[in-house]
Amino acid sequence: MARQAAALADLTDPDLVALMVHGDKRAYRVLVERYYRGIIGIARRMGLNGGDVEDAAQDVFVRVWLHREKWRPEGASFKTWLYRVAVNRIIDLKRKPQFVDGGDLESIPDGAMSPVEKLAQHQEFKRLRTAIKLLSEQQQIAINLFYDRELSNQEAAAIMGVSVNAMESLLKRARKRLREELKAME
Repeated sequence: MARQAAALADLTDPDLVALMVHGDKRAYRVLVERYYRGIIGIARRMGLNGGDVEDAAQDVFVRVWLHREKWRPEGASFKTWLYRVAVNRIIDLKRKPQFVDGGDLESIPDGAMSPVEKLAQHQEFKRLRTAIKLLSEQQQIAINLFYDRELSNQEAAAIMGVSVNAMESLLKRARKRLREELKAME
């Protein structure tokens, strides 16, 4: 059994998805393990907090299992398809009214920095997060996919359902607006 799990972990995404499409739960589990953290990161960068992040990731993977037959190997890569499902689901979740209790405030980052350096870094991160929230939803998604998920323009464009030129334009406008917003915050 352990050898089978190790052998599955060595398979490519298309091979795992082909098995998953035919109902192989072990292949599905490998894909979840492979991409779960990435979905968590997207959810956080798109503004979900606390338990909503985990709920969103779990919901995305439930949807992947339930709609596994919709993935086409001749289309986008599984990763692109998965991230598109995630972005769409997170957008849906963000549109629902949310209760905010302040219990999920972010802590100062750890490290070998002095408390003053930590505070300064935390303030810079907070300024950047605030500025990113001022961007359009499309620009926020583009920034998240390109910088946080480190996807290529082509992969990010496919996830967002736009052309590569439109993706590059979104990133350019987002960076310009971020510079303007950060300068205004000084």
